[in-house]
Amino acid sequence: MHMQITMQRAPCVFTLCLLASAAHAAEVIKIARAFEDGGGYEWKGSGVPEEIRFKGELILPKGKSTYCSGFTFAVAMKAAQARGLLRDKSAEQMRAFQRNWYGATKESAETQCALAVERLGIGKPIAVAKAKPGDFVQLWRTNKSGHSVVFLDWVKAGRRPIGLKYRSTQPSTDGIGDRVEYFADVPGRDGKVDAKRIYFARLNERPKE
Repeated sequence: MHMQITMQRAPCVFTLCLLASAAHAAEVIKIARAFEDGGGYEWKGSGVPEEIRFKGELILPKGKSTYCSGFTFAVAMKAAQARGLLRDKSAEQMRAFQRNWYGATKESAETQCALAVERLGIGKPIAVAKAKPGDFVQLWRTNKSGHSVVFLDWVKAGRRPIGLKYRSTQPSTDGIGDRVEYFADVPGRDGKVDAKRIYFARLNERPKE
């Protein structure tokens, strides 16, 4: 009897987990889309689309324009605060979080957002095969440039991912906007994303009360 009850309840629990995961993904994307498209792009200053304060202390002033790390950091801060993930954190920890997010430390230079959320204890790195919309991504290109983005979806040929759609801020959208990039090994797409250097990060879900 006990086994029968467990088997009947398991699908319900699984469904609830999927719904919770989808809700959290939608929350990140909703926050990312709340920032208006455009606004200019320039690799100077803080790069954030709004002032970032934490517990009364200034973490970053609003940038005159935006760049990728600043945009995704602002989204991550809003999402993490909305989920109650930062309640026991200090302003100094937020400053360290920001430096890691921007890849400004030796340890974070490659994986950036993935290391930042893990180091702060508010998220974890995610394998590429398990990536979902609403994850954060640090990607690198074969021309040695990089980009920090909010993942929206895979672009596929059949079942095979050949690129990704994301929201970030970049020159091609004159600031904030959605964009598609392709992997470098996809014929005819002029893609430059290095499939071996793409790092996903996911914020933890809201703690249970």
